[in-house]
Amino acid sequence: MEMFDENHQYVSLANKYRPQKFEDMVGQESISKTLQNALKLGRIGHAYLFYGPRGCGKTTTARILAKALNCTGHGNDKPTAEPCGECPQCREIAQSADLDVLELDAASNTQVEKVREAIIDTVALASSRDRYKVFILDEVHMLSASSFNALLKTIEEPPAHVVFILATTEKHKVPATIVSRCQTFRFRPITVDEISAHLLDLAEAESIDLTPGAAKIIAKNAGGAMRDALTLMDRAIAYSGNRIDEKLVGEMLGLTPDELIKDTVTALVQKDNAALHQAFETLKNEGFDANSFLKDLKNALGDLFYFALGQGGEPFEGAKQITEKVSPGFLAQLSRKVNKITEEVKFSDNALISAEVGLFTVMDSCLDLDNFVRRLEALEKGLPAVASAPAPVRRAPAPTPRPTPKPAPAPRVTSAAVRPASVVRPAPVVKPAPRPTVDDIIADDEVAEEAAPVSSGTLTDRQIWDKMLLQFKKSPFVYDVMLNSTVQFGADEWTLCFPPGKEFYQIPAQNKLGDLEAAAKKISGRTIKFKISSGTPKDDKPAPAAAPKQAPAANGNASAAISNEEPFVKGDFSADAAAPAGTAPADAPEELKDILEIIPGELLA
Repeated sequence: MEMFDENHQYVSLANKYRPQKFEDMVGQESISKTLQNALKLGRIGHAYLFYGPRGCGKTTTARILAKALNCTGHGNDKPTAEPCGECPQCREIAQSADLDVLELDAASNTQVEKVREAIIDTVALASSRDRYKVFILDEVHMLSASSFNALLKTIEEPPAHVVFILATTEKHKVPATIVSRCQTFRFRPITVDEISAHLLDLAEAESIDLTPGAAKIIAKNAGGAMRDALTLMDRAIAYSGNRIDEKLVGEMLGLTPDELIKDTVTALVQKDNAALHQAFETLKNEGFDANSFLKDLKNALGDLFYFALGQGGEPFEGAKQITEKVSPGFLAQLSRKVNKITEEVKFSDNALISAEVGLFTVMDSCLDLDNFVRRLEALEKGLPAVASAPAPVRRAPAPTPRPTPKPAPAPRVTSAAVRPASVVRPAPVVKPAPRPTVDDIIADDEVAEEAAPVSSGTLTDRQIWDKMLLQFKKSPFVYDVMLNSTVQFGADEWTLCFPPGKEFYQIPAQNKLGDLEAAAKKISGRTIKFKISSGTPKDDKPAPAAAPKQAPAANGNASAAISNEEPFVKGDFSADAAAPAGTAPADAPEELKDILEIIPGELLA
């Protein structure tokens, strides 16, 4: 393992293995290919802007481009796509010692006087030896506004022998007037797999026993920066020598063990207070840092979210069992809230207690709504076909036998104004009673008992319709269509009519005819076809059935049936009183006329 130069001075891995050619760049193949093609075609820009996260190769690429512009090792008096690395220009640029390649740190030269002195006043001078004079401005976003204004004209129209290469980690801070005059290249973060493979290659070259798992841990903690990964590799070598495995890297970085992360995630998912507290007891006893633990927990939840979506591998052993019980949205919600807890704990005087209290609040506030919805849907699909059947009837003690009058024939036409869910049942005429509705049937034990299923041979058309209403009570679309329609019974064909103002129910009714026919066949055993008709049927109406009799008004005076406390319109009703019984006044609404044709009665007000 040779990590020293000829003077026996230590050289870090980041400097020793710094790429010297375009082919050596890791993770930036598209940029390398574009610059090489531009050099081959002679299409060299006068200004380039490299932007992206730290440690991903911006300054290194700028140096390689400066070498390619000035390399003389190939014997050609023009730029080359493959710098030799052996000529004086290549060697001096690699050591930042070339007089014609100026590397300036914009963070240290923010003032306009320094920019004028270092660039503007020297840009017009010819290069001392090289083919091109190259200005590399690192962290260019740190320049002041006045410095950018002074540099603007020079970058727009530089001399033919000058090339500007600007590098920044924050492109949005560079004025648009500067960006528009440069060829921009975005450097992306290097992936974990690319960093891991590169580390394994370097370990082999350095005769270091590096396990793939340890390389992956280092790559994950590098944050997409190859320079950071090589720095961590240096630390790992200093910590453990020539043998580097997962355990040693975890100890060096202070990472939380996977088993503890798994226990914490399981406690959050299952809302287990005791298990979560036990995890923090382990943290305290083992001396783990609360901020590092929260960071590892947040990353584990993020990886678990991707794994639940089918992306990536298991972040820890047993992750599959956790993702089978919760939804990806719940894991994403946990990760976001843990991230907020991480920001709060940074400023706490007791990080461990703050982290535990914060996770307890996260555990209580996060609900897996997606999972609840799926369970409800599965429960609904598991219900029997007739989901709206009434509850079991409570049998009351048998009443004293009494004579039952002959049942009144069921009406064959229902009206939208009258609740069509009512059931006509034989009962003695005792006193006037309101007509029962579907809700009354379900709530009243006696009526529900009489509505119990009977043999199909004894069901009238009206009873079949009422049972269909009960069946579809929990199916809002069909039930709504039935309530807002008028049904005309036939031998083998029933017609659904929709009065004026409710014609829009015809479209959903047309889509539900099959459901109605299936329900009618199941209840009655008959094959009944349904069709749609607009308007209320006027012709060929079946004879209206007799409704429960009402007690006559006292002394033949209609107004005696009305309490003095109820509102009453004073007016002349002589014309209405002269009308035949069972008919509506001429100016009465059409709905009332239809009702009085079906149900004999008298309009009082």
